[in-house]
Amino acid sequence: MLVVLEGPARVLWKEPSPQPGTGDWTPAGIWPDEDQLAMVREHIERGLPLLVLLDEAHRRIPLLRQELQAAPCRLLESLVDGTGSDELLDDEVVEVRLPFLDWLPDAHRDRAARFLEDSDAALSRTPVALLPPLMTEKRQDGLPPSPRFARRILPNALTAGRLAAAVEHLFVEGAQYCATAGRGSEADR
Repeated sequence: MLVVLEGPARVLWKEPSPQPGTGDWTPAGIWPDEDQLAMVREHIERGLPLLVLLDEAHRRIPLLRQELQAAPCRLLESLVDGTGSDELLDDEVVEVRLPFLDWLPDAHRDRAARFLEDSDAALSRTPVALLPPLMTEKRQDGLPPSPRFARRILPNALTAGRLAAAVEHLFVEGAQYCATAGRGSEADR
């Protein structure tokens, strides 16, 4: 089982030295690196459970000017997205956005974008109190069981254990669906 948070959580931070006055936290990279990307692609190819949480997918990441200046060049290229870094450094706080699901193949990325759009529409017309803590992409015939996309509506209500149980349920349900669909269950007859 693999759960990925899309958005600001993908930024990797370098911790300052424990000695006082030796620096600040600095952005050091973006998940996934090449090895992690290979692992995720193998995970997808093997059909293993992968849940991608999109609740902060389009959220901008506020960075202090000095944090941005201390970031490695390859990270800056990913974060500035066509905007010259000189323009960004005019402000004390800079807001950047990660490329949306740039680590997933296009077909999955397009599906995630549709889910995000549909869930945005549901969120705009339904009071939060009437929504489940986790909105999940509906299973569709012809789609691989993994990855699946979801949004945490009430993140604090989903402890690690509750989220793990939800992921297990989503993927066990999908595996059972695939297994019974091939044989034809009694309920289908």
